[in-house]
Amino acid sequence: MPGSHAHRPASGATARSMIEFVGAHGAPVVLSVLLWWMLWWGHTPNVQTTDEAMRHVFWVGVIALVYVALQARSVLAQPRRGVVHSMIGILVSLLPLFVVGFAMFEWMRGSHPLNVFQVIVMAQAALATLIDVVILNWFGLRLSKLTVDAVERHQR
Repeated sequence: MPGSHAHRPASGATARSMIEFVGAHGAPVVLSVLLWWMLWWGHTPNVQTTDEAMRHVFWVGVIALVYVALQARSVLAQPRRGVVHSMIGILVSLLPLFVVGFAMFEWMRGSHPLNVFQVIVMAQAALATLIDVVILNWFGLRLSKLTVDAVERHQR
């Protein structure tokens, strides 16, 4: 039985690492999947009034704000030791921007027509991901640099 106890912590550590990774980097992947679904599979709400349309646009804005909040939390909670976590965060944060950029490219080329709701989704997602990629990642890298500088000063 000692062998089974030695194996269990490793699998528990792997599961914990996977949960931490999804917690830290899951929002861009989920947003990318939602964007792909809305922009390529043509999810468009069937609305009869302007109020109904505005309600749907409101929820798109809420999703974008929740995304930015989750990414801000991820930046604040990231480890400050090395650059690997920061680089993974930046690369994963680019996923939704690539989806929006590809959709915009195809839409402007005329090969993938989008309705007004999808264009609004694309614009709000682009703004949310740009806030994440430019501002939040810059803040995270700056915070990491300040942390490293403070540790070096403290060790002297």
